[in-house]
Amino acid sequence: AVPLVAAVVGVELDTSVVVLSVVAAIFEVVLFSFFSGTSGGKGKKGRHSIRPPQFFPLQVGLLYCLQLWLVMLHIHGPTQDVGLSAEVPVQRPRVSSEDVPLERLAGEGLVVVEQQPEAGKEEVQLAQVRVDEAAGDAEEPIARYIEGQPFDLDAPLEKLKWKPKTISVVLPCAEERDYAFKTVKSFFEMTPGHVLHEIVVVDDGSNPPLAETHLKPDVQLKYKVKICRHETTVGLIGAKKTGGDAASGDIVAFFDCHVAPQKGWYEDFLRLIGQNYRRMVVPQITALNVDTWKQEGSGGGMSKCYVTWDGDFKWGGPDDMYMGMLSGGLAGMSKRWWDESGGFDGAMLGWGGENIDQGVRMWVCGGEIVAAPNAQVAHMWRTGSAKTNARYKHVGDTLRNRARAIFAWNGEYAQKLDAYQDFANRKQNGGDNWYGDMDTFQKVKDRLNGCRPFSWYLRRFKSVYEDGGLVPQDIFMIREEKSGKCLLFGGRAGTSGAGKETVKLQNCNPSNDRFYWHLGNVNRKNGACCSGFRAWNSEQCFEGGNGRGQARTGICEITGRNDQQTWRLTDDGQLRHRDRCMGPGDAADTLQEAPCVSFRSKGGARFTKQEVKLPIETELYRRDQREHPEVFKLLNERLAEMEKKSTMGPEACRNNPGTCVAFMYGDASGRCLDDTGLLVADRTSCDPVRLVGTHVQRAETNDCLDSWSDNDPETWGFYGCHDGDNQKFKADGPSRVCSMGQPIACFGTQPWPVTSR
Repeated sequence: AVPLVAAVVGVELDTSVVVLSVVAAIFEVVLFSFFSGTSGGKGKKGRHSIRPPQFFPLQVGLLYCLQLWLVMLHIHGPTQDVGLSAEVPVQRPRVSSEDVPLERLAGEGLVVVEQQPEAGKEEVQLAQVRVDEAAGDAEEPIARYIEGQPFDLDAPLEKLKWKPKTISVVLPCAEERDYAFKTVKSFFEMTPGHVLHEIVVVDDGSNPPLAETHLKPDVQLKYKVKICRHETTVGLIGAKKTGGDAASGDIVAFFDCHVAPQKGWYEDFLRLIGQNYRRMVVPQITALNVDTWKQEGSGGGMSKCYVTWDGDFKWGGPDDMYMGMLSGGLAGMSKRWWDESGGFDGAMLGWGGENIDQGVRMWVCGGEIVAAPNAQVAHMWRTGSAKTNARYKHVGDTLRNRARAIFAWNGEYAQKLDAYQDFANRKQNGGDNWYGDMDTFQKVKDRLNGCRPFSWYLRRFKSVYEDGGLVPQDIFMIREEKSGKCLLFGGRAGTSGAGKETVKLQNCNPSNDRFYWHLGNVNRKNGACCSGFRAWNSEQCFEGGNGRGQARTGICEITGRNDQQTWRLTDDGQLRHRDRCMGPGDAADTLQEAPCVSFRSKGGARFTKQEVKLPIETELYRRDQREHPEVFKLLNERLAEMEKKSTMGPEACRNNPGTCVAFMYGDASGRCLDDTGLLVADRTSCDPVRLVGTHVQRAETNDCLDSWSDNDPETWGFYGCHDGDNQKFKADGPSRVCSMGQPIACFGTQPWPVTSR
């Protein structure tokens, strides 16, 4: 009866259910006939019948209930369609690494476990592994992208919350040996059993295999280790992709195979990713002592980065919890977001560039990246010692990987790569598409509602790209007027191999990009641009004289915390750092740094901007915001709210809102006092001060405004406070303050910060 009913309603049954139904029916008929025939005559029925006929309908009903229960188990059990824990028999296809070497076959539970060379090419052998999708509560979002489900780039936060319970730790290991075991042991010991779902170790071509040396079956069983193996090394990116695809916890956390997590590391991962399943979390990265396998120091690690136009990452970023870029492989995300966002690019090999891809991909496709404030992971840095040297085979092409990331997400901004010699050479030798096919990125964009343009990303990190000067207002040459020559940056475009470069005077050449500078680094007084000078298309910022007839540069501290990089070009042409200036040296075509007053005897030191122009990155940025305001509308509203919570400026101003003002000189010139007491027209350089009794105190240092007792109403400075008349002031109305001693001068006050001209 059950099979007949199922056929009528269109339910497909397992063979076992059909067979059970037929057998049960035959069994009932035989028993009924037997006992009916042996019940005998009257009086024997009650004595010999083991199962009276009147019980037949009840027993048939019970058996039918059992069969219906089995039917329901079949209908509502796991199926292949949603990619849950069913093991699906499949063939073992071979996929060329030239096309999609490590591409996940979604929904079929396939991951890379072997790699074997064939016919001169690296090809990947795929094999089936069991993938359990642990999604926590049934009411929470499942950790799997469902084809056809609409994707909302700007989904409200309440729709992104969930309750992750388990973490899969993924460790790409190549010839790590003892370090691999120590890393596994550390994660096992530092993570509660109910949280640690598994440790997925991807053995990337170690010879002999780690499973035969340091991670034998007993170790795997004891420490919850699942091993996936590449017979041939494919590199860090491919190993992480294999591990991410094989992982089955609610959260997938990627680490290097030479780290030691610290106590409670997992708490931020569960909490922060639970607030938003599209969130990538990056721990604080500290230093590891490889002898003791303990963290060195008490923490205070690095995590925040930003990306430059040539697809490289630099340390630094916003002061809040968000970050636009990650430095490498230490990060975690939900398994669902891993699947939806496409994981790592399958055509990237080796190491480097995947962080650029992931960093931009997360943000433009509807996710975000945050720094975990309390999750510390001690990392072994490559110091050059034998203990920290890499032992694996180097494969891949980092430059190609970086180019793939840039051409995937930067749109028209990708033309900036032509300014960098290494990339220009590859384009010249390999053609316009030397970086390979990009269809996999387009599939992700199609699935995730197109993702956003790169201009949106630049605007989202306004504190880096606008306030830090990476999208400059303009670029210019700086000419020293006495010699008529310009400041030439001695490094090349891109990253400096030495981390520092020289600057010298040479004949101005507008066709040489190395002569061009722009404002750079955040002005920490007001959070706006800028506090120094950056060499265009480089990572280097001006740091003053080097004592050898030249100037010097260093890696830009984009947050503005490096005081050596605080330089400005004043209205009267001084290239100035507080009370020190750059000027011509004693020998021809040389530079020197000295007290500003020392150049008066030499006829002064004057610099001017030349060949001022708008760079292509700024043209594109302004055009996109002008032509597509709808793309930026919601973002701009959020940025406005974030700016209200800004932590920029001196502590005295933050703790006493409304008490800090800028002193505007009373001659209606629009000039204000800067941090040295100099009158400047650039209002972004106005220094915050506070009126405390009869003193005007600089908010950052509490030094007092001093007239220098020289009777010159235009020379001021800050000095240790005392009771002399040259430091006394009084209010003269609600927004006017005047000196009480000589010279008599008055200042208007404006609420600080003052950012407009």
